[in-house]
Amino acid sequence: MTTAEQSDRDDSIIFAGLLADIDADGPAAAVLAEVLRGLDPATAPPDELLIDAAMRYSRLAEPTPGLVPDDVAWASYAHRAARARYGPDHVTTLMAMDNLAAVLYVRGRFDDANRVRRDLIQVHLDHGNIDAHLTQRIELAYQLHAAGRCDDAIRQARGAWQAWISRHDPASLDTLWIMLQFVTMLIACHRFDEAVAVRSAAQFTPPSDADPTKAGYNAFAVTIPVTIIQHRPVCTRQNSTATATTGQDGVR
Repeated sequence: MTTAEQSDRDDSIIFAGLLADIDADGPAAAVLAEVLRGLDPATAPPDELLIDAAMRYSRLAEPTPGLVPDDVAWASYAHRAARARYGPDHVTTLMAMDNLAAVLYVRGRFDDANRVRRDLIQVHLDHGNIDAHLTQRIELAYQLHAAGRCDDAIRQARGAWQAWISRHDPASLDTLWIMLQFVTMLIACHRFDEAVAVRSAAQFTPPSDADPTKAGYNAFAVTIPVTIIQHRPVCTRQNSTATATTGQDGVR
């Protein structure tokens, strides 16, 4: 690659970042696709801007069959390249691990996503970053839940929740987001009494209109019905209850 070509590539990556910053995700993904299309994620060098481009593209690209460039391949490159360039414990490497787990999850590769997420949990634990470790455990619980491993998910989430409130005020802002994720899983599995108990322990009341967290809360709240509906076909608790009620052949 000539110096001019390298400069054009870098300018395109920076431009895509500016587009993403103003929520122009489609155009940003299109620009990054042009940058990555002529490169091989298996042999691309561990370049700083290229790592950023790979992470952004894999987050922004629509996960469609036969996607070119391949979002999983470039998410894998970002993790591998960040590790080579910065080391296994650098913040960029940890971000790339988190990104790879998320991309694999969106692609429905739940076992691979869970493996990466567990590795990330262990890295945080090994370095004594307990809060990050607990936050990632909640993310793992969400992945397990989406795959229909409801009991494993609730067990993982409950353990993380209990450890979190032993370290933090149950009514604090940081606790709010963990509580909401846990409660959403419980509601999706029709474990309503447990959901109420968790909300009570967090002393939860919705933010007021003047509260700076109101917008974030509203954005999360609108995802809850979708999460519940999407979970219904794979929910082991609901489906086992339905089977017990109607019988194996679906006849009462």
